[in-house]
Amino acid sequence: MGTHSKPGFTIIETMLVLAITGVLIAGLLIGIGTSIGVQRYGDAVSSFKALLQDQYTKVSNVSNDRDASWTCDASATPAQGSGGIAPGQSNCVLLGRYISVVDGDISLATVVGYENATGISSSDIQTVKDNYTLGLSQSSIDKKTLEWGTKIAWPQPRTPSPRSIAIFILRSPVSGTTYTFTSDSVAPVEAVASPTLKAMLVETVASFPGQGQRTICIDPDGAPVPEKFAIYMAQAASGPGSIETRTTTTNAAAGGGTTQC
Repeated sequence: MGTHSKPGFTIIETMLVLAITGVLIAGLLIGIGTSIGVQRYGDAVSSFKALLQDQYTKVSNVSNDRDASWTCDASATPAQGSGGIAPGQSNCVLLGRYISVVDGDISLATVVGYENATGISSSDIQTVKDNYTLGLSQSSIDKKTLEWGTKIAWPQPRTPSPRSIAIFILRSPVSGTTYTFTSDSVAPVEAVASPTLKAMLVETVASFPGQGQRTICIDPDGAPVPEKFAIYMAQAASGPGSIETRTTTTNAAAGGGTTQC
């Protein structure tokens, strides 16, 4: 009888199939990982934008739920304790919100003003500077971090690291108008006092930082992304609509120049 060979795969053919399969699986996993990284990055940017927009809501819709044990001294330092004054009867008012971001760390606090004079100055902003001592309510301090390891950064080519920015959203006690001021000088939130806050109150709308427009780039946590996002704050920002998410492409289309992150 003759010998008959059975059809099958050789070792080389088997190894080749396994190698190709491994490459395909690796490529698929890399693609999935990249997609997840891009999604997380987008979520982190959207969350930061929503956080900033929410500060305007807090300023516009002040909820004064303190009791009569709350008091505020002439240095605009609120405290709980005996001798408090009922809401609406003290010289202390809630003037706005203070936000500081250093790298990926965020601090938020309520800005308090102690009215020590009643004169009317040349403008809303000057009236606040002349008539109020400013401070932060230490009990209101809330600390967060940017999601998924993201951090704020400068647009190119300015690249010192880490980047920091302070934002002061003020609601005028005279007219109710909302103003936004920014600064690149950021002190620890626990140490922010009246001189620091008043130094941010720059009246000239086009001044930078002051009330000038700001582009806050958001860097991903090492994950490759097709295009980086930035939070764009319009000049003389006055509400949630002044905060946008932009890329280099959308920024140029909106007339914001070709600033790149």
